[in-house]
Amino acid sequence: MRGLYMAAALAALLCTGRAAAQADAPLIQGESGGWRQGRATFYGGPERFLQNFPDRGPPPEYGFGDALFGSCGYTQQNYTEGVTYDNVPFPKESLAALANVDVDFPGSCGRCYEVRCKNGLVLANGTQIFNTTQGYSLPAHAPNATDDYGRHWLGNPTEDLQEQSVLCWNQSSLFVVVTDNCPCIQTDPNTGAVTGTNSPCCGNIYHMDLSYWGFEQLAHPLNGIMMTEFRPVSCDTHQPLQFNPGFINSTIYGDKVETGWAWFPYKQNTDNFWLPGAGIGGSNATCIELGPKAGGLTFASRKAAQSGYQPFGQASAVEFWLKDKNGSSTIPDITVGAGNYDDKKYCSSLKTSSLTPVQRQGIYAQFSIPISSFQCPFDKSQITQVGFQNADGQLVSFCLDDIKIVGSGGSGGQVSASSVQTGRRLKTAA
Repeated sequence: MRGLYMAAALAALLCTGRAAAQADAPLIQGESGGWRQGRATFYGGPERFLQNFPDRGPPPEYGFGDALFGSCGYTQQNYTEGVTYDNVPFPKESLAALANVDVDFPGSCGRCYEVRCKNGLVLANGTQIFNTTQGYSLPAHAPNATDDYGRHWLGNPTEDLQEQSVLCWNQSSLFVVVTDNCPCIQTDPNTGAVTGTNSPCCGNIYHMDLSYWGFEQLAHPLNGIMMTEFRPVSCDTHQPLQFNPGFINSTIYGDKVETGWAWFPYKQNTDNFWLPGAGIGGSNATCIELGPKAGGLTFASRKAAQSGYQPFGQASAVEFWLKDKNGSSTIPDITVGAGNYDDKKYCSSLKTSSLTPVQRQGIYAQFSIPISSFQCPFDKSQITQVGFQNADGQLVSFCLDDIKIVGSGGSGGQVSASSVQTGRRLKTAA
């Protein structure tokens, strides 16, 4: 996440310290569908609300952070247009971040959850009740601040006991897609030096950051934090899925970036998260134009090299369809590579000009590259990313579709693309 989090504002309220081992979020007894107990804060928000707290930080974020830019890359749209909530591919209320100590954090990009507010006391990191007298209290600074619907805070029934309680609006639920992460330990992106601790994202309680607009659908944002009930769901159908914990789709890009995969364009002139009608059979494709500075497009599954995930663990090949974005029948000459995203280690790469297409469909060409073709300085089960780069530093525009891992991956977290369809297209972003 960029900027500070709402969680950081509440950090003094919670136990400090680095991440402890977190057990599975407890199941809620008597509930069908695999509901589990968690906790949520929020980040981002409209200046109309945030400006009530000028002592927290400078405008326009006022120390609340920005949900617009996420570590999964999905919100990094065409930089020539600028990035606003109007051109990100998901509604702003559905943007969410998982704490990177959550047990199902690996491969969480693109995963969808159903979340609802839980009335009552809020837990700090541990079993103690959240104490309202420590840290920054939003109601103490602006008790009459209204949310985007003009609603006032419902108050805290246990305020006299100095305990945090939340009154939810109702028991309706919110569907969110993971576009970001809430790091326990904050570091400088340039030097890697530790700059702080995000206490709510370090605890032994399952935690997620909702966007301000998602949080306010469940409870008033002046609460700042609430207990939740949540479950993983299919982004397409909203049907409950097994917690596992977590899963990574063996299809990396189908009609969209699939569950488990981040999408990172870099040094690009233009790009499209999905371009309607540009894919095989008129489906979506992801397209990019790269100038002479040798940029590229990377698909990565974060923290997925560990046992239980390993999307390339037993893979035999990676397949994809490629075409010239501008309609030429000439196959773009690009470089295809693999690597370990978190360790920043990379395998050797191959040019498409050195490969023979498996088949053609119109101007699309399908390639199948054996995993053995990538020479890696580590075991190939540790591959967690595949990248497509400008091969020769010349202007190149191309579209990719149906990027798949052939062969089953690791144990536990894997599901096939046919059994789970994820990343439901909530809004078209051209």
